[in-house]
Amino acid sequence: MRQPKDVRLFFALWPGAALRQQLHEAACAIPLAAGARRVSRTNLHLTLHFIGNVYFEQMDCLQAEARRVEARAFKLDLDCQGFFRKPRVAWLGCREIPPALSDLHRELGARLHSCAYQPEVRPYHPHVTVARKTGPISTAVGFDPICWVVDEFALVEVQTVENGVQYRVVETYPLT
Repeated sequence: MRQPKDVRLFFALWPGAALRQQLHEAACAIPLAAGARRVSRTNLHLTLHFIGNVYFEQMDCLQAEARRVEARAFKLDLDCQGFFRKPRVAWLGCREIPPALSDLHRELGARLHSCAYQPEVRPYHPHVTVARKTGPISTAVGFDPICWVVDEFALVEVQTVENGVQYRVVETYPLT
């Protein structure tokens, strides 16, 4: 029998309280299909790399490598919304990906490789998931672009709770 892993993790851009409120308000304006589930305000984030279930030893390696990332701070304008058909999620995203975000994603993925992590091969599409189990969005809802000044990224733990999951920031890493 296979042993369960110790912890479920991902790396993300983690918004502060004021930005989280803006994301929540923009998300709530999107009309969703019946049965859809909005992502809890406290769980809103932009994933850099989803790691999955790991042992504590691998977590130590991930943290050490993340501390070695040298990337610069940047501005991210969330100015569009969309829908991914296969996972059935609605999202907020950016029309133009800042080069510094692409650089951060690439460098972090390369560093994590030494911790037995394999980055996804499909192109990176940065977004904030705002609803799950939804159908296509029938009408685009206008919203003022949300300007996110990104000066750090975070390692986040997924914790199972009675009504689903909640996320807990384990460690943050500054950008220069």
